[in-house]
Amino acid sequence: MRRRTSLATAITLCLLLATAAATAADPQAPVAILYGSQRSYQEAATALRQALEAQGRKCLLVELPKTQDTATDQRIVQQLVEAKPGLIAASGATATSLALESVPTAPVVFFMVPNALDADFLNDSSPYRARVTGVAADVSPKDQIDWIVRLHPAGKRVGVLHSPRTKRTVEAIRVAGAERGVEVVAIEDDGTEFAKAVDTLLQKGCGSALMIPDAKIYNQTSIQHLLLWGIRQKKPVWTFSDSIVKSGAMAGLYCDTQAIGRQTAELVVKVLDGTPPSSLGVQYPRQFGRAVNDRTAEMIGLRLDESVIGRDTLRFGGQQ
Repeated sequence: MRRRTSLATAITLCLLLATAAATAADPQAPVAILYGSQRSYQEAATALRQALEAQGRKCLLVELPKTQDTATDQRIVQQLVEAKPGLIAASGATATSLALESVPTAPVVFFMVPNALDADFLNDSSPYRARVTGVAADVSPKDQIDWIVRLHPAGKRVGVLHSPRTKRTVEAIRVAGAERGVEVVAIEDDGTEFAKAVDTLLQKGCGSALMIPDAKIYNQTSIQHLLLWGIRQKKPVWTFSDSIVKSGAMAGLYCDTQAIGRQTAELVVKVLDGTPPSSLGVQYPRQFGRAVNDRTAEMIGLRLDESVIGRDTLRFGGQQ
């Protein structure tokens, strides 16, 4: 999600009130938790607050409404500045950008940011990199590749459809694949020619396709198109959502929002205790879920190794 131009007025207000801003990483100051109205954000924010309060840390919850405008941004910015937070924890890329720009002296810990490597605030030219760290919303490239290799050992070439804005994420997946002897083929689409991009999977000799949470190219229609491609071509489609596995994807790894909240709390405490955010970088979820679709496996002729799947894996379309 990209920065909204409506932030400009809010940032101006922030600069006028900058003298009221908190001292960076003040352990006695409250932790402001800025989060959106999405259920996943709310769940992660609640787990984060509970984990921090269990350690005696004071928290301030600031929820972003579903509909935002300049007046809303101004109100949120003023609330953050007046709270004088020692640190701001923010869910999603939009909230993180707002936090970084609103209180220029406070470190920011993000959470629930998909494709975090491609976030604007982590670019090499970003002025915010020194004071931001966080936990991504997607499972690490290494874990994704390991899962694919274990379920589909014969698949040595995996296609990844992506938009121009997720190049860093795909490159990380490519590197992880190379370490396991898997060639990751990046297929770029701007969202206008998805069908052609899917056809390219076969042209490039891909034995399966890995979805990433890229909203630029994936919607209900394009997801269904890719799932049907997998069934027709008898190729596994790997995904980032248990609901997409239920809809017909072969298998997927998906984040546990509450676990992300608790992991974020660990980062928050480290920063409050004096660890520079830049030294912590981007973390991936340590805990995540697994899901497979037995019916899809049967339809594409993929035999699943029960010892690999494990007891905690969600099963759809057959054994559950």
